[in-house]
Amino acid sequence: MSKASHPPRAGALRALHTPRTVRVEADERGDPVRVRLRGRPPRRVEQIRERWRIDDEWWRIPIARVYFDLVLENGRSLILYFDEAEAHWLVHE
Repeated sequence: MSKASHPPRAGALRALHTPRTVRVEADERGDPVRVRLRGRPPRRVEQIRERWRIDDEWWRIPIARVYFDLVLENGRSLILYFDEAEAHWLVHE
C-alpha cells in the first residue's frame, strides 16, 4: 500500500505564467511600438503577428483586453495585452 498523498499547502502553490506589468510605448492607434521588459533595455516592435480583443464577464467584473502577438527587434516573441479596465499593459512571459 502506498502512502496517501497530501494536498499541497496553499502557501506552496504559485501560478504559472502569471502576467506581469510591462512598460509599453504605443502609437496613436494603440499598437505597441516599443516594449521594455523588467531588467532589460527597451526593444522596438519588429512585427505584430496578430491582434485580438476579449470583452467578457460583463455580469461580474468587466474584462476588456486587447492582445498582441508580436516579435521584438531582437527576435523574441511575446504576447502582451492592454487591460482597458485597469488601464495598464501586461505581458505573458
